[in-house]
Amino acid sequence: MNRLRSMRTLGVAGFALATGLGVGTAWAYTAPYATPAGITLVDVSSGTGSSTPEFLWRRLGDATGNPLYTYDADQGGKSSCYDECAKQFPPFVAPAHASASGDFRILVRDDHVKQWVYQGKPLYRYSGRDPRGEVRNDFFSGPHGPALDPASKIYSPKQGWRRAAYTPEKSTAMPPDVQLDALAPANGFGFVDAATDMAIYAAPVSHKLSSDWKPVRAGALELPVGEFSIINRNDDGTRQWTYRGEALYTYAGDYAPGEVTGIFTGDKRIQAALAYRNFLPPGVQINSYVGRGPLMTTSKGLTLYFVARFIGSHGGRDTRHGGYGVTYNDAKSQGTEGCQGDCTKSWPPLLARANAQSRGFWEVVARPDGSKQWAFKGSPVYSFVGDKPGDTAGNNRSVIVYGGSNDQVVYAHAEADPHFPQPLIGKLSMAFAVAPVDEDKLGAGAGTAKATPAAGTGGGAAAARARLHFGPRGEGAGLYWHTVGLSY
Repeated sequence: MNRLRSMRTLGVAGFALATGLGVGTAWAYTAPYATPAGITLVDVSSGTGSSTPEFLWRRLGDATGNPLYTYDADQGGKSSCYDECAKQFPPFVAPAHASASGDFRILVRDDHVKQWVYQGKPLYRYSGRDPRGEVRNDFFSGPHGPALDPASKIYSPKQGWRRAAYTPEKSTAMPPDVQLDALAPANGFGFVDAATDMAIYAAPVSHKLSSDWKPVRAGALELPVGEFSIINRNDDGTRQWTYRGEALYTYAGDYAPGEVTGIFTGDKRIQAALAYRNFLPPGVQINSYVGRGPLMTTSKGLTLYFVARFIGSHGGRDTRHGGYGVTYNDAKSQGTEGCQGDCTKSWPPLLARANAQSRGFWEVVARPDGSKQWAFKGSPVYSFVGDKPGDTAGNNRSVIVYGGSNDQVVYAHAEADPHFPQPLIGKLSMAFAVAPVDEDKLGAGAGTAKATPAAGTGGGAAAARARLHFGPRGEGAGLYWHTVGLSY
């Protein structure tokens, strides 16, 4: 059965040069974007608990990442939600200039409003407070059924409504030995071999390739399906699959699922066989450097980073799935507070134009000074002043913070770097620097940044959070910088 897998391990390999995806290519086809402008993609993960977050599924969001919903009562691509229903679940309105794209269509409702439709289901917002949407790791004591169901009460504010899941595999016709997967280094959703999970590549039928490239064979009885066709190879007469007129191959240089090293060989006529590509902001590229593997960088080759609060968890938060494990909600709760003022002299924000629009995994967020910044998967993105092209000197840098009994910062230390020995850390507060925890354990409002110490409690909610994570004697917290992970 075809399905969309996620959270692939990023394999690291050495390459002789840096290559920006899409620069100077001679591809026969360009995959459409995964979403129209103004519609985002959000990973739904397990939340706080005793281990790293676990990817569960992927949903659609509005321009700020807020959940979109579908209504079980809607049939035939038409909306049945009007009057009082539409007050509680307003239709997700398509801009006047918007046009249909891929699985996204536009419905003109009976009230003349233009509404987005995904895979035949009209999309809605929710006027009330959305469910939190991230379940605790320790919530699971058996199969993850409720957490994997977008209609579960974990995510749904009302029976019959479900969060709109992003499921391109459901509408993409594929041969039985091909599946659709998230290929992060190729910045899109592409095809993989169903038996091995190895990435599939596309090249012109006339293009001669070395023996490192293995044709994706079609069985004797298999027939064309969707945009997949079959050709007879001239060299040996065998049948080979094509996609949109391009011949399909796997690459011997890929050693594990999720690797897409073939796009960095220097042959610009070879591309990952993508069904959908992901949006990248202007000036952002995916490059590959000797000994470092693929990195998300600026157009000048500077590595991009995000900053996350320290979270005490069993086994830590560094993972093989593209870097530091942090959920979308954790990232959003931090916002741009992780780096303000003097901090931006060490960590320049990746700024967005005033008219920039959120799309896919990228959102436009506001900074305290009124400027706009790009955020990837909920995390605002920065570069590091100590880097040169290809460097990752900013990775795993930390700011350690210790607080007093009244929630004040009494000591803060930013880890030095040989290229930049005195990094600036900007404005910090204990209420912000300490990692958020499950509000059910601390009482309502305990997770807010403006917690007020209660008389005689020795530090209030912020200190309670510190004690919970760091023990009764230590009230340390911190911020940690990590490269933007190339794993979806």
